[in-house]
Amino acid sequence: MNLYLTRKLSQKFSLSSSIILRSEPQYYGTYAAFDYKRVRTEFLKEEEFRALESIYDKPADVKTISKEAGMDYERCERFLKKMTKLRFVQVSSDSLNLKPPERVKVDPKLYEKFPIPFLSAPASVDVFITSRCNLNCVHCFSSVEEGASHELSLNDLSSIFNQLESMGVLEVRINGGEPFLHPEIDKILITLKEKRFRKVILTNGTLLDEEMINLLKESETIPTISLDDSEEEDHDNFRGVKGSFKHTVKALELLQRNGVQYGINCCLHKKNLNKYRKIIDLAIKYGAYRIAFLDLKVTGRMKKKVEWVPSYREYQKVMLSLMMDKFRYRGRIDVALDVFLYCQPLKESILEARKGFVSCQAGKTRLSIDSKGSVYPCNLVLSDSKWNISNIKNEKILDIWFSQKWLFFRGGVRISDLKKCKDCKNLIRCKDFYCRLLPYVTKGDFFGPHTRCS
Repeated sequence: MNLYLTRKLSQKFSLSSSIILRSEPQYYGTYAAFDYKRVRTEFLKEEEFRALESIYDKPADVKTISKEAGMDYERCERFLKKMTKLRFVQVSSDSLNLKPPERVKVDPKLYEKFPIPFLSAPASVDVFITSRCNLNCVHCFSSVEEGASHELSLNDLSSIFNQLESMGVLEVRINGGEPFLHPEIDKILITLKEKRFRKVILTNGTLLDEEMINLLKESETIPTISLDDSEEEDHDNFRGVKGSFKHTVKALELLQRNGVQYGINCCLHKKNLNKYRKIIDLAIKYGAYRIAFLDLKVTGRMKKKVEWVPSYREYQKVMLSLMMDKFRYRGRIDVALDVFLYCQPLKESILEARKGFVSCQAGKTRLSIDSKGSVYPCNLVLSDSKWNISNIKNEKILDIWFSQKWLFFRGGVRISDLKKCKDCKNLIRCKDFYCRLLPYVTKGDFFGPHTRCS
């Protein structure tokens, strides 16, 4: 046997350290590998998944991998070569640098409690670590006005992150209030450093300094900064505090200078609808890789500030322009519209609608945890006791995820239950009827139509 063949046969492979594997046979036979650093997903066949699972915590050669996966040797070799090229797999030494967490086991019978399929764990989780904030934004949905501020302790957060990691959650989004007002934000970022999921922090940017930016870099946490205008006075009026624009722009300069990848969230309202291109240009100037435009939801403080809210027709007009501008700005910045006007319905929800069910991402692929530890299906109803599923201080997140209280979102609502929507001739083409929480927060009726129809 020649030396080349000997090396080839003894060559070992391991899963790249940034890969999360998800086995979801109950969810339309889905098997996937997610690279949380590059935000890239590869959907797999079951035997391909088994091949990657066999090297989840230990390197192995092709012969061993093909045997454990039940794959033909040559096919397994081609698959590993492809996944190595895609950087999901690496040629490995005999030991892994980072021991991956042990995955929790799920009893398949737990899925039988619900009429429609859902994931074994959410793909994305929003964690609101504090209700404290240094601004007074027009559109805030936080309940901080109801009383004293509150926040999750470092121990609570450490437990949450460990549980989410072992469940195979793909992304965790750190929210506030203003997250950088948490008294232990530095320790929180250090805790996040070794966690195997995509980490995003949403901030107004006014408190960022060199020290915090270095911690963001070390923990590989991606900041998303709120920027709502290209002009100082209008931004400050929307954010409720003078000088906030200057502090936010200073943060953008610091992020750019330190080579930090970051995104921008921009809420479109009555006073900035005709300035969105100037806002995009400002984002490009300071090196943002992405800008997401959001419409205003009439919840929280917004209910008393409805004069800021454009009509649905005005939003639609801007949407058409933004869709064209995605191509205009391509290569300079990613203009994101995936949550503008509506949450894009899941392909699976569209399939389920054909069987008469109404569902969205809430309770199927995502959940939210507020600063008291209570779990909710979506940020739209955060701190609304009606939609409080449980609390992380009383139950494990995995047990909460399989609670019968999710029935409303997992087949408990049928098209026949809806009022105006069920008789609509445009229902099949509609993207708005899937969300039942928006009609609830705006009109108090979760069986009612979307606000544009009511």
